[in-house]
Amino acid sequence: MDPVCHTLVGASLGATGLANKTRHGMLTLMVAANLPDIDFVFYFRDDASAYAFRRGITHGIPAILLLPVLLALAIAVLSRRFSSANTGPAVSLRWLIILSLIGVASHPALDWLNNYGMRWLMPMVDRWFYGDTLYIVDGIVWTALIAGLVAARRMNLDKLRWYRQPTTISLAFIVTYISISFAMTQSAEQLALQNTLEDPPDRLLASPVPFKPLERAMIFDYEGEYRFGTVRFGPRPRFEWGEAVIPKGDPEVLERARRTRDGGWFLRWSRFPYSVVDVSGEGTQVQLADARYVREIDEPRLRSFGAISVELTVP
Repeated sequence: MDPVCHTLVGASLGATGLANKTRHGMLTLMVAANLPDIDFVFYFRDDASAYAFRRGITHGIPAILLLPVLLALAIAVLSRRFSSANTGPAVSLRWLIILSLIGVASHPALDWLNNYGMRWLMPMVDRWFYGDTLYIVDGIVWTALIAGLVAARRMNLDKLRWYRQPTTISLAFIVTYISISFAMTQSAEQLALQNTLEDPPDRLLASPVPFKPLERAMIFDYEGEYRFGTVRFGPRPRFEWGEAVIPKGDPEVLERARRTRDGGWFLRWSRFPYSVVDVSGEGTQVQLADARYVREIDEPRLRSFGAISVELTVP
């Protein structure tokens, strides 16, 4: 999920009363909820490093156990060094670690819900896991979390008894919404398969659509090409074929691209890869893309997310 969502989740967890367990409790939860994204620095490189390292080592189970301890120690040290306040709860290293663990663990759990995926087992096993439940930026999640925080703050100012209740309700709503979205993804896959019984695909993906929670964008993996469709939910769910068809490209060229550094990094990340080849006298320029994010390769798109260019030498 996006940084705003992670921050809102950390703040909402704190507003349920967890932040009161120790001084700097709210700060700890909000920072911890974003901490695994320290790997964002790889986005600033010109190669395929982002595809190789994002949602990897800093998101895996070892990091989920190690990062909270490091964060808690850092906050405890900085608090002792710079804090002069004598009011409020004392600094509890035990609770700083617990809150850091809760915040850090929430991050990969939310990231797993996207079709981008998550590598829970890094650095031991470089394997992607996909929830295919929510788009990276979800307006319903944002709205529910913000509403809960605003209501909790107002109720707290009025000193009402149940001032923690709004964020508890908003988090419960988010869990319910995620559960329904997950079920919709499974239903979309089943509905799409019913419409392809005469020509079943090798694989398929029901992908969340930005700002359209009642739709799933379908990708069908056939030998040599990808096809597309849409499932729309309503009083009567329906499936529609799309017009686009993307050839996968020459498997031999794709394998040669995999043996390059950038090509190997990109293709380990890619879920539905395809290639377009431009052969010149000096070598072969291979444009690699993932059908989850790029339906048509062009130069502007190659400078954005989901596509790269790899230079191959003439064999």
